[in-house]
Amino acid sequence: MENTQQEKYSWIKLTVILLFIALYVVMNVAGSNADEKLNLDNQNMILTLKLLQAVAVVLIFISPALMFSIFWTKQKIHYLGITKLASFKMFLIAGLGMVLALPFINWLSDINQQMSLPEYFSGVEAWMKASEAKAGELTEAFTKGTSVGTLILNLFVIAFMAALSEEIFFRGMLQKVLIECFKNKHVAVWIGAALFSAFHMQFYGFIPRMLMGAYLGYLFLWSGSLYLSIFAHFLNNGLAVLLAWLVNRGKISVDIDKIGTDSNQFLFVAISFVLVAAASFLVYYFGKKKME
Repeated sequence: MENTQQEKYSWIKLTVILLFIALYVVMNVAGSNADEKLNLDNQNMILTLKLLQAVAVVLIFISPALMFSIFWTKQKIHYLGITKLASFKMFLIAGLGMVLALPFINWLSDINQQMSLPEYFSGVEAWMKASEAKAGELTEAFTKGTSVGTLILNLFVIAFMAALSEEIFFRGMLQKVLIECFKNKHVAVWIGAALFSAFHMQFYGFIPRMLMGAYLGYLFLWSGSLYLSIFAHFLNNGLAVLLAWLVNRGKISVDIDKIGTDSNQFLFVAISFVLVAAASFLVYYFGKKKME
């Protein structure tokens, strides 16, 4: 990722990307009322929405990032980090780090959900809660079903396509441009993570999603391969999809979102944090060693 400093018009690129994100958010907010007209109990409607989402992420995230790299960077497609592979052990470590982060992320999420805005922001808070509730309803509708076909489709749409598209856009493109602009890789990772979290417009999960975005950002930064962050992101989404499917089939009854949130589980939270930190260090170590 050293060659990012050789690129030109970095601030113009960043402005265009931020305007693109802002336009998407405005359109998403403006069209959010349409969700009230959707019959989320209609399985044909849900299937249509899933297929539309798979197409949408290609048009909104993947295609713009590819065109950006090809027509507006010196490195062309190599700019996105999709032509470089990481080692198997780095994939293994990155994946384990994402899975082991679960108690710590849930603990942070539980704290985040207790957020309360001052009284004069009551209107904003009401909108935030309504937005969160709609997102939850749609997620619940998407993850219903007990068939193997439903599991495969959900793993493809909710886990794989989401991971692929968001990593190409936010890490492969946005994070690289932020590095060009700020000349500080750590600043770029955290700004990119904050924008990644804000983009989802699920405010009561902003902090844990931002930390996940930072973890994914550092995976890309230290390995130079976008596939590492795509894999970890897919693993995070895929695990949620798989566990929801197993709950639907009555195979398990555990609520994965509650792991680490009970007061007597703080030890698990602390261990989770230490293990994720260790996994991050190992990715950094092996990435640096590979570049020597």
